[in-house]
Amino acid sequence: MELAGAVVLVIGGSSGIGLASARLANERGARVWIAARDAARLERAKRELGGGVEAVAADAGDEAAIAALAARIGALDHVLSTAGAVVHVPRLEGEIADQRARSDLRVRAALNVVRHVGPRIRPGGSITLMSGTASQRPHAGGALDSAACAAIEGLTRALALELGPVRVNALCPGPIDTPLLAAALGSAREGYLAQVAKQLPVGRAGRAEDVAQAALFLMTCGFATGVVLPVDGGLRLT
Repeated sequence: MELAGAVVLVIGGSSGIGLASARLANERGARVWIAARDAARLERAKRELGGGVEAVAADAGDEAAIAALAARIGALDHVLSTAGAVVHVPRLEGEIADQRARSDLRVRAALNVVRHVGPRIRPGGSITLMSGTASQRPHAGGALDSAACAAIEGLTRALALELGPVRVNALCPGPIDTPLLAAALGSAREGYLAQVAKQLPVGRAGRAEDVAQAALFLMTCGFATGVVLPVDGGLRLT
């Protein structure tokens, strides 16, 4: 399957993995739509991508916003949802409601996409969700992240059975150097990346483009469904 002429929606397409995936799909000839909450960042991404890319400001966690976005696009072939947040809550201390709302964004976004974008996807098209290695490699303070990523993987497998011939898969990135990581780590980012480079068999942290290549594989491989695809530089092996 090729992407030339296909309609591709990337939710979270204004930066990081989403932006890299939108760029690659655009280069492959797809008609690309990008959506994100931050209108200013979204407009910058649209200018950067060029080539007729459409941009719509929409909060992935807002069901009405995603329903309106789906209605505006109409029929499409592939959707990638990268929406999610990194939440660090040692021992689940403090005000849990706010932290829970942030960590649940990953699952809320996935449900909104499946409910409202999914029915508009042409047979043989695909939904790609975003998990993370926290589902299998938890870390101290990351219980909420682990729970959200594990939920995405369960959804992926169950929905692959229910939604066929539309295919449902998930990406499971490892340590990827993105704006989301930079915001989460702040001044500790450089030290973390150096540590990761020593730990991983590939000798470096991942880049958004690495995951984008995997996202396009899942879109274009018509025999892949129910797959949770690790893109982690060998983290599972360490």
